[in-house]
Amino acid sequence: MTSLLHPIPMNHRSHMEGFPRGWYCLAESDQVIADTLLPVSWLNQEFIVYRTASGVAQAADAYCPHLGAHLASHDGCIVDGQIVCPFHKWRYDAQTGRCASIPYAKMVPPVKLKLYPTREINGMVVVWYHPTGEAPDHEPFNSAVLDQGTWVLYNRRDWTTTCPFRDILENLFDTAHIVQLHNATEMPDLGSIERTDHGLKVDYAIDPDKSDQPLKRLECQFSGISLLVQHYEFVGAEALFVFSFTPIDNERFVQTTRLYLLDSGDPGHLDRIGKPFVERFVYEVDQDMAILNFKKHLPQPRLCDGDGPILRFREYANEFYR
Repeated sequence: MTSLLHPIPMNHRSHMEGFPRGWYCLAESDQVIADTLLPVSWLNQEFIVYRTASGVAQAADAYCPHLGAHLASHDGCIVDGQIVCPFHKWRYDAQTGRCASIPYAKMVPPVKLKLYPTREINGMVVVWYHPTGEAPDHEPFNSAVLDQGTWVLYNRRDWTTTCPFRDILENLFDTAHIVQLHNATEMPDLGSIERTDHGLKVDYAIDPDKSDQPLKRLECQFSGISLLVQHYEFVGAEALFVFSFTPIDNERFVQTTRLYLLDSGDPGHLDRIGKPFVERFVYEVDQDMAILNFKKHLPQPRLCDGDGPILRFREYANEFYR
């Protein structure tokens, strides 16, 4: 007998194989420091993340193309803009990936370390993934508001989940569960849904005539189905949620949520906004995960007229699996 205390294999719950193309978070910006190789495991792969001599974040294959040593193992390092393999001390230019020198060879073969298209946005280092290795077909959304005024990273949380990957963001378009699971007083109105170069923009419809409504505006920007930025404007406050969804392997992925608050200069004011916001958010995510970790992705769900624009999101999500 199988208990729900244990994961149900993904091939029992989803017909989708592999990962959708898109931009995936490999590390937080503050984790990637100068002259250091950061080893990470995502997308069934091993990467190293580092900064070039000019300070630009870059992701590369973790294994030396010579004989397969992990470049961040033993005394592998990055020195003077070159990655030094711990095994035979081959050196690779950190910016181009080209082999620059071999201490015991007279001729340097045209060997190159595999580099991945990498961007640094919204406090994250993200890498482009395509199942067949094709170049990026869009850029990730980079919120300009973080460059306007002073923002404080108030909270950062991680959840490791066994939800079918494409269902995690579909959950936002399932408006009925906001009332039925989270006990909201009314279902949200997603308002306008607009296709963009980076993915999707959703503006929630907020009733300005409600005197007890502290939320004045909520805009969501999706980059593919792997990144999401939510911009909240309240009476007397402003907040930005930055979400990333990165698969570890075929069974699990990590949802990371970062809450930025516009600095008012008063720490007490930030706590009055941020603390209840985080507590409610964490409570609702935990509620979702208790179900999503075991749910099955149904290719043909039986929907009713109150379920929200789930099929519209699915049409959009399908693009990234082609």
